[in-house]
Amino acid sequence: MGCVSGEHTETTETASRERIALAEPGARPLDGFPDWPLTTRRRLLRGHKTANGPWWFASTGGGRFDLDAPRGTCYVAFDDRTAIRETVGEVLTSGGVIPAEFAAERSMSTLRVPTRRRLADTCAESAADFGLTRELCTLTPYELPRRWAAALADPFDGLRYQTRFTTGSGANAAALFGDAGARDDWPVDATPEPFGVAARRCGFTVGAVPRTVRIVEPPG
Repeated sequence: MGCVSGEHTETTETASRERIALAEPGARPLDGFPDWPLTTRRRLLRGHKTANGPWWFASTGGGRFDLDAPRGTCYVAFDDRTAIRETVGEVLTSGGVIPAEFAAERSMSTLRVPTRRRLADTCAESAADFGLTRELCTLTPYELPRRWAAALADPFDGLRYQTRFTTGSGANAAALFGDAGARDDWPVDATPEPFGVAARRCGFTVGAVPRTVRIVEPPG
């Protein structure tokens, strides 16, 4: 016996909701996409290797919104905890501990952009009218989010977005567009905080990551 019409419709709707809904950029015209001003007063945080400067614009494709060379993308957070989570990534979410060796090589810089920048606001309610969904900031691999970044890179100086590894209701980070590589002409933090110190100050555990876990049966 074949399935009834109602069952078929429900199955089709369920299947459609399990597919990626994020549209290709340009499927709808991007004229009028919502913007947001990043001013020179806004405090920004970035975790980075101590041996490197904080202003690094990546073009390798390893980041969610990396542009292709000769342009690149620099990722900054609006608060300390977001910066820490985004620097450590999946290691922290899976184990709950920041490896001490990882922290020892890194610093936390407090930064400000040298000039006002106009960002595409991916968290604005009206962004959904352009085919955008929250998948932009959670989807892996990064090919589709990178195409969105490329499409928005001409009219905008970057993106305002909500990060993958931090929960919350609002935007907490920015992806800034610029020439690929290091920007030595942008202002830096004269006294960056050791990453491990910043992490402990924010309530994270820094130490050795256990290689094995001993499971103890509960009594009774």
